[in-house]
This record gives sequence, C-alpha cells and structure tokens, in this order.
Amino acid sequence: MKLRGDSRVSPRHLFHSNGRGSPGLEFPYSAVVVFLVLSTLYIPLLPLELTRANFGGDGGDFLAAILTHGVAHPGGYPTYLLLGEAFQFIPLGTIPWRGALLSAISTAFAGGLVSLWVWHFLSPHSLSGQVISLIAGLAWGSAPLVWSQAVIVEVHGLQALMAVIWLWWVTLLRKGVRHTGGVSFLSWIAGLSLGNHLTIFLFIPALIATILPLILKDFRGRQKLKFWLVQGLTFLLGASVYLLLPLRAQMYPPINWGNPQSWEGFWWVVSGQPYRGLVFHTSVEGMLERISAWARILLEQFGLPGLVLGVLGAVISDHDKVDRFQGLLLWVFGSFSAFAIGYDTPDSLVYLIPALLAGAVWVGKGAMLTFQWHWRGWRLGWLVSIGMLVFLLGRLPETARQVDPRMETEVEQFAREVLQKAPTGALILTEADEDTFPLWYAHFGLGERPDVQIIVLPLTQFLWYRETLRHIYPDLHWPSTDDLAGSAWGEALPGLNAGRPVCRTHVEREYQIQVRYECR
Repeated sequence: MKLRGDSRVSPRHLFHSNGRGSPGLEFPYSAVVVFLVLSTLYIPLLPLELTRANFGGDGGDFLAAILTHGVAHPGGYPTYLLLGEAFQFIPLGTIPWRGALLSAISTAFAGGLVSLWVWHFLSPHSLSGQVISLIAGLAWGSAPLVWSQAVIVEVHGLQALMAVIWLWWVTLLRKGVRHTGGVSFLSWIAGLSLGNHLTIFLFIPALIATILPLILKDFRGRQKLKFWLVQGLTFLLGASVYLLLPLRAQMYPPINWGNPQSWEGFWWVVSGQPYRGLVFHTSVEGMLERISAWARILLEQFGLPGLVLGVLGAVISDHDKVDRFQGLLLWVFGSFSAFAIGYDTPDSLVYLIPALLAGAVWVGKGAMLTFQWHWRGWRLGWLVSIGMLVFLLGRLPETARQVDPRMETEVEQFAREVLQKAPTGALILTEADEDTFPLWYAHFGLGERPDVQIIVLPLTQFLWYRETLRHIYPDLHWPSTDDLAGSAWGEALPGLNAGRPVCRTHVEREYQIQVRYECR
C-alpha cells in the first residue's frame, strides 16, 4: 500500500532482511484485529450507572451538560459534548453506558490507527509486519492507563483518538503528501480536537516545526501555496466548534460554566483559567516523587518486555529514513510526560496517554529491530514478537479486574438517596465536585426532584453562577447586592428563604473520598 504522489512512502525498504511483501498481506489486517480486540475488551466493562472509578469524577458534570445542552467545566469541551449528545441517540444501554461507549469506540479506533501507522511507516508489508503492528496497537490499547479511560465517561478516551489523528496528520505533512482531500480532512479533525481537551495544544510546536520549512520551501520555489491555505482554513473550521459555547450560554442551561456569552466569560472557560495555577506548582520534593511515580507507571503500562522493546526502539537507530520520525515521537513523549509530572492534581497521570502512544510506536520499532538479529540461522524477531504477544494476552484478565469501573457506583446511589430523602422544596447546599456533579446529573440531567434547588457554595463567588441561578430558580429570594465575597452570597440564601428546608453535603478525603449529607 502506497500513498499516491509519494513513491518513497512504501516502508518495505525499512526492513533490513529479505522481507518482500506478500500480495495477500498488503491490507493492514492487524489494524482491524486491534480494533476488534480492543472493542471486545472495553465494551463488556462499560458501567450502567455513574461511577467515580478510574479518575472519572467529572462524569456527572459531563453527562449533565450533555443532557441539558449546557457548558461543561473549563475548558468547555464543545467537541466532546457534541459527540456525547450524538451517542445518547443510540438505542442501547443506559445514559452512563452510552457516555462510556464514546470513550470505548474512540480508544479502540485509536488503537487500530496506531497499528496502521506502524504498519504503514515502520514495518514491512509481510507477515512479520502484521505482527509488529499488532504488537504496537495492542501494547497501547491494553495498557492499564489507556484501558481505564476507555471504559468511563471522560474526555481522555476521545483525546487518545485525537492524539493519533495529530500523529497521522503531522506525519503525512512531513512526508510531503499533498493530496488536499484526505490531508485536509485530518486538519479539520485536528481543529476539532482543540474542543476536546486543551492539552492537544502540546502538538502545536511539532506542527510548526514540520510545516514552516515546507512553507518556506514552497514560497522560495514560487509554488502555489493553495495547499497550505486549505490546511489553515479547514483547521480553523474545526476549531470554530468553540462558537457552540456562547450559543448554548444564551439559553441559560443549568450547567453553564462561565456563562460564555461575553468575551471575558468565554476566555475564562476555554483557557481553563481556574486551573492555570496547578501547572508546575509542585515543590521540588513533590516533583521528584512524581518523576519516580512516572517511571513506575511506564513499567506498569508495557511491562518489562514492552519497556525493553520501547527503549530499543527509542535509542537504537537503524540508519534509515524512519528515524526522521524520532524527533516527533520524542516531542510527544517528552511534552506530555512533563505536563503529567508538573500538573498538580491526583489524576494528572491520565495526561500520559499520548506519551504512551509514542512509547507503543517504539515498542513496535523495537520488535522490528530484533528481526535483524540472528542466532544459529533463526531470526530472533519471531521469538521476541511471539513472546511479547503472549505476555500482552496473558495479562489481560488482571488488567480487566484492575480497571473495571462497574463496582464503584456509590456516587449515583448517593445522589438518589439525597434527592429521595430531601424534604419538599429543600435547598441542597454542596461544597465540592464529588457531591455536586452526581446531584447535577440526577437533578438536571435526569429531571429528578424538580422541587429542590441545588446551590454550589464555592461557585457562588462568581457573578456568572449567580446569574445562572437566578434564571433556573426564579422563585427563590436572592441577596440584594453582589458585593458579598466568597461563598457568603450562597450562605445568605437559607436566611432569605426561611420557609425552605436546608440540606448540606460534606466531602471527606482523609483516607478515601466519602460524601455525607444532613437535612434540617
């Protein structure tokens, strides 16, 4: 299989043995197998109820925003919300199950594209090439961290797919492929990916380093720059998905973070302003601990055999054109690793998923390199590859037990219990994400207990939240001034609405997260 217009793209010459391709192996069967295997692994583990497992605590906020056509927490996630709404039309399962299905299908498809990338650009079109690309795709898709995000309601499953799309797009540009249709479709998807998670911006330096020399070369050669103009326009067209946020905000949905109708509110949401202080905010001691944890996590993802192959693929050069991808892979691995280490939250390890993408490619390349080694007339590559596949398949049951989110559904049970036992017309005052998001999902998303009012005390410091509350709860009495600082504005509500019962929730994090409530 070759990309038209660039005869150099065929990867057969990258294989340093007599590895002529077989006519029946020109189709990337391994990519299809990876997609089917990963789908079979992911879908049976999808939860039927809302869960906090695998760092999925934001699932209630996402589902509430999806069901109410609202605006999720910064940075807004318009691409994820649109696709999440589309998946809710699937006539199967429950609402959380369909939300997690988006993650599962996205991650499985991403695994297939990883396998296809390795097959197309690194390995020969032969049986050994199919095995090499199969190893890369399964090593990435079955990694515990990747698998954990593929079975919950979160953005990181879709982010995994977007990262692979970026890898393909930048690679094709670097290879000089100029077929406007296919490459421009990838540029449109790359623009859309900006509306999924802001960390995708870490690919921008790699993109600039790739296209700037090519644009300058075309300009000096007086060639038409139409191709680059089309790439820019399709990219901006995809990024325009952010315009969805102010349009939604005008309807004052109950989930309306930042109320992005104004430029100030829009920028507050899309820039992730509340979280900026968390970037590289850890102490030196904390940073060293995180680096140590990073090394352990890498070992857990690919196992010792995969780590050895990955190191081989990363550090050993085969003195061929394949190594011009090393700079791109090193940037992806290094930038996302640095962000995961420096972002001061307990769940920051999920940002390693694109870094694991580069690691899986190196695992495939390492397996490919072993085919150059012989022992008594035997190619060691076959022994290494078969051994790696046995290792990957053998650890699947344990990884499945490790990442299974179906047993941690106490958050939805908590929300149901609070709403069932709350007195008629109660004010429910919450204090954190852990108690707020499940209640938002049940109250706003599912429409349960429309007679109660949920007030998130920490958010009452923001004018945009106060304005949203006035629109969704017009019958309440509000403070006559907005000069009250912090949560004092919210704490004033029980006194101003003295005829209403009050329920308060409390989050305890001493050993594990527990949420309690009391009503009076």
